[in-house]
Amino acid sequence: MSSLAAKFAATALAMTVSMFAGYWCQRKGWIREAAGEWIMTFVAVFGYPAVGFLTIWGTPLRGEDSLLPLLAILHTVLMTFASLGLARFILRDQAEQGLFAIAGGLGNNGFTMGAFVLYLLYGEAALGLANIYFVLFMPMVVLLMYPLARYCATSTPGESILRLVWRSLVDWRSLGLPLSIVAIGLSVEGVPRPPQIIQWRLIDWFVYIITPLAFFGIGLRLHLSKLRPLWRVLGWLAVARFVMGAAFALLIAWMVQFTPWPFDRLRWNVFVIEGFVPTAVTMVALANMFGLRPGEASVLFVVNTMMYLALVLPLIFWWFG
Repeated sequence: MSSLAAKFAATALAMTVSMFAGYWCQRKGWIREAAGEWIMTFVAVFGYPAVGFLTIWGTPLRGEDSLLPLLAILHTVLMTFASLGLARFILRDQAEQGLFAIAGGLGNNGFTMGAFVLYLLYGEAALGLANIYFVLFMPMVVLLMYPLARYCATSTPGESILRLVWRSLVDWRSLGLPLSIVAIGLSVEGVPRPPQIIQWRLIDWFVYIITPLAFFGIGLRLHLSKLRPLWRVLGWLAVARFVMGAAFALLIAWMVQFTPWPFDRLRWNVFVIEGFVPTAVTMVALANMFGLRPGEASVLFVVNTMMYLALVLPLIFWWFG
C-alpha cells in the first residue's frame, strides 16, 4: 500500500471510529443526542470556515481558473433544483423534501473526500485545483442552502425569497461568507500568509480536530432504526449524487469545450470527479442548525458515503487512474 493510500485508509478509519464513538455515546446515554446539534453548528459556523479561510488564502487564484468555481456553483444549483423536483415525487413531507434537495445538491468536495481522492490520483496539482473548485462553496451555502433549509424547515412558509436570503446574510451562522470573501481578496492581491501557518501546521491541526468532531456529532444523531424506512430515499439519493451528478458534470464539461476557455485534461478530470462525490458533511450540519430532520440526515450521509466508498470509488480509481 502506498503512503497516500495508507493516509486515506487512516483518515477513513479515524472518521469511522469517531462516528461509532458518537453513536455509542448516544446509545449508552453518556452524551445527550441534542449535543450533536451544537457540535455540528460549531463545525459549520467556525470549523470549516476557519479551514476554508486559510486554504483559500494559500491558494493562488488566477483569472484563467475563475471558470472552475463558477461552473461548480452552476453544477450545485442544477443538482439542488433537480433533487428538489425529484423529492416532490418521492416524498410528501416538506422538511424531508428540503433535506433531500440539500443532500442531492451538496457534495463532499473538500478534504474529507473529493479533494483527497484527487490528491491520491493526480497529486498536488489536482489538490490545488480542487481548492479552487470549491472556493465559492461557503457563499453558495449561505445564499442558496440557508434560505432553502429555512423555508423547508418551517411549517408555515410565507416569506419571500429575498427576505429569506437577507435573513441568511445577517445570521451569525453565516460567518463563513465574509471569511471566504476576505480570503479570496487576500489571495487575489497576493498577500502572503504568515509563515507560522505552515511552520505550526495549523491547517493540519484544524483538520485533525474538526473532522473527527464532525463525525462524532453525526454519530450522536445516528439512528440505525431509520435505515429501513429510508431505503427508497437512500436509493434515490444514490441516483441523484452518483448518476445525475456525473451526468450534469459531464454535460457542463462537454459544453465548456465549445467556449474560448476549454478545460485541459487535468481540469476536466477534476471537474467531473468532483461532480459525483457523496453528499456533504455540511448537509448534516444544516439539518442540525435548522431542525431539518437531523436524524435522517445522519443516515443519509453515512449510507451514501459507504455506497460511494464501496461501489463508486473503485470505479473512479479504475477509470481515471
